[in-house]
Amino acid sequence: MKKKDWKKSKTIYWKDELHDDFDEVGLSRPPVPDGYHYKRTNLINNFFSAILYHGIAKPVLGTYCFFKRIRVKGKKNIKELKGKGAYIYANHTAISDVFKYQAYVFFFRKRVNILGYSDTLNLPIVRNITRALGYLPVPLAGDMKNLIALSNACDFYIKKKQFVLIYPEAHIWPFYTKIRNFSSGSFIYPAKFNTPIIPTVTTYRNVWYSKKPRQTIFIGKPIYPDSSLSLSDSKLQLHDACLKAMTEMSNKYKQQEYIKYIHVEGE
Repeated sequence: MKKKDWKKSKTIYWKDELHDDFDEVGLSRPPVPDGYHYKRTNLINNFFSAILYHGIAKPVLGTYCFFKRIRVKGKKNIKELKGKGAYIYANHTAISDVFKYQAYVFFFRKRVNILGYSDTLNLPIVRNITRALGYLPVPLAGDMKNLIALSNACDFYIKKKQFVLIYPEAHIWPFYTKIRNFSSGSFIYPAKFNTPIIPTVTTYRNVWYSKKPRQTIFIGKPIYPDSSLSLSDSKLQLHDACLKAMTEMSNKYKQQEYIKYIHVEGE
């Protein structure tokens, strides 16, 4: 379904919860180049990257989020992670998801790196900017060399006490007010490196001054992997606990349904 269609009708028809994608950008997703440099290790590049991230992007995008009346609840839940790295898991309901966690949700100095599709690799200038801001394009399933490089990069940033943000639902469903089922694949990273995860949920609240709802982001309590389990079982443990926590947070608060989602049977 094209953006103009659902925007006019305020209705989206979906068939496959795991694979349907209502991305508003519509860019193709090329393979990640062989030997892509996921780790930012060059001192000069890191210097200018820090200026771009902390001096320009965070103030500008944070101001945008402020005027969009995005609220954040539950920041006290992650005080125990001070001085530690962690993986953030969030639902995916808007394009703004790619920067609001970097610029607005986590106010302290830690950087938030983002795992996402390789769309930005199509844009010569943008791909350099997003890389500097911590965007990590996910390789195709069979690209083992880059998949290993991505895994090592995640561990690299976690050890630097940074965050890695993952959208396990993978695809954007605009203004969706529920948590979709998602696979356990992305939980291999915290399971492998014995790293805590932070479940977070974007919800939509009614406001008197706009027909469109405004976002409230809830931060859940950290979830820790069970080191006594095998890697496979630890991955499933984190998946189940995260899905449960996100679903409970989403269901706990009354939300405004701006887009109606209707399930239709596949062909």
